[in-house]
Amino acid sequence: MREFVFCCFLLLTSLIYPVTFSSAQDMKSFDLDRVSKLMKKNPEEALIFTNEFLANGTTKKDSQKYGELLLIKGQLLFQVGLYQLASEALYQAEKVFDSKVCLQCLGRVNNALGEVYYKIKSPEESLLRHQKALSFFQSSKDELGIARAKGFIGGMYEKLGEYEKALSFQKEALILSENIQDHAQIAFVFENIGSIYEDIENFDSALFYFEQASKHNLFIGDSLSRIGILNNLGDVYRKSGRVDIGLSYSINSLELSLRLGNLYQQRSALVDLSKSYALLGEFENSYLKLEEARQLGEKIFSEESARQLAILESQYGLEAKNLEINRLNQKQEFESSLRWLFIFLLFLLTVLGYLIYNRQKLKIRSNKELLLRQEELIQMNEKLIETEKYNLQLLESKMVAEEKAHSKTLSAQTLHVIDKNQMLEEIKAKLKKIMEEDPKEQKKKIRNLIKQIDFNFSHDTEWEDFKLSFEKVHQDFFRNLQHKSGELTPADLKLASLMRMNLSSKEVASTLGISMDSLRISRYRLRKKLQLQKEEKLQNFILSL
Repeated sequence: MREFVFCCFLLLTSLIYPVTFSSAQDMKSFDLDRVSKLMKKNPEEALIFTNEFLANGTTKKDSQKYGELLLIKGQLLFQVGLYQLASEALYQAEKVFDSKVCLQCLGRVNNALGEVYYKIKSPEESLLRHQKALSFFQSSKDELGIARAKGFIGGMYEKLGEYEKALSFQKEALILSENIQDHAQIAFVFENIGSIYEDIENFDSALFYFEQASKHNLFIGDSLSRIGILNNLGDVYRKSGRVDIGLSYSINSLELSLRLGNLYQQRSALVDLSKSYALLGEFENSYLKLEEARQLGEKIFSEESARQLAILESQYGLEAKNLEINRLNQKQEFESSLRWLFIFLLFLLTVLGYLIYNRQKLKIRSNKELLLRQEELIQMNEKLIETEKYNLQLLESKMVAEEKAHSKTLSAQTLHVIDKNQMLEEIKAKLKKIMEEDPKEQKKKIRNLIKQIDFNFSHDTEWEDFKLSFEKVHQDFFRNLQHKSGELTPADLKLASLMRMNLSSKEVASTLGISMDSLRISRYRLRKKLQLQKEEKLQNFILSL
């Protein structure tokens, strides 16, 4: 029967948690190089390609790949000017890489977020992001990443007007870039340094660094970046008074941007040409170029808005499609699981009813036996409790009897000492009388006898036995007394113990073998050692211990 129930449990598990299979044909292989090339040539197509991978559920199983796709999506959205969506994708990528503790990935994400913050006019937040990226690259010892992060940090300091810091970071980035021989990064840093010198109107230095950027740009053949360098050279020549040379660079920049179809750089080149013509006094040409730039700006805005709108529609359409597909799949799985679960529950209820009917008598019998055992255990516990109570009573009776016995022993010892001392006192008195009546030789012997009796008074061998018996009756008395004063002598302890027994002064003096005057002196000394106040009685103090 148990084997049957186990099989039913396995069946239920398979119905509730159905096994899913995935095929390698469900999605194309992820090609990062293809996406990187598309990012420069056709960001819209690259974004569609990236969204296809992100929409596939199997991508999320590889968190590294999923994070890379989110990073690429954020960079693509940034390129097309959708900064809000870009930041959302980059934040998701940061969360994925943070869980994997991928320092280089986190550095790239923070650099990308820094560029987004700069575009939305938040250079302070952008600076913080690039600084955070720098710390990640330093931890992972990524020299290229460090160089790029320092270049971005220098650029942000330039925007904030802190030119000394900007130059410092750019020069550090230049040294690192030259060490790793990354010409694209070197050209980027040279261009940034030239821009700083242009801002502070040091045009000779700016011209030098822009020319260095141009040389490295020609080496790598990056035509798109070259347009910006040509524009910068034209600006510097124009601002330094060499308008003719600046005009030629601006014309070259315009021609290159027209050839590459870069509308933004075309507009920038037209504005620069307008400024140059104005300085040369050719105001008609200046106006025409400025009007062309204005019209081109409107065209850029119109095309950019249309492109952004198309991308947004594509994004939302894709998300809606994926949500609908997921909803339908979940609904189908739920209905299938529910149907099989209902069939199984009917079958399970039938089996359970049969098992309950057959085992009901066995349970009743087992319960009766259990109740009987519990009653027996209760009776045994009651007997054990009664036995323990009886043992406790016996123990208490024994302790009381022992205490009475010790008290009787102590009293007997005390009375014995008193009788002995009284007897010795009488003998001592008689011997003194004999000493007065007898001859000289007899006096000597009797005197020795008196000394012996006095010695026995001061060294009573029965003191230790008395002390042991006393401590059994009055526990911790001597310890408490010594705690009050650590200067007490054995004679003081004897006097205190006899007073604790509430003996009369005469009995105490007789027991100690001293006169009443000596007893008063001893009591005074004991009172002084215990540092009692005048109103405190020694007898009451002793009895309270």
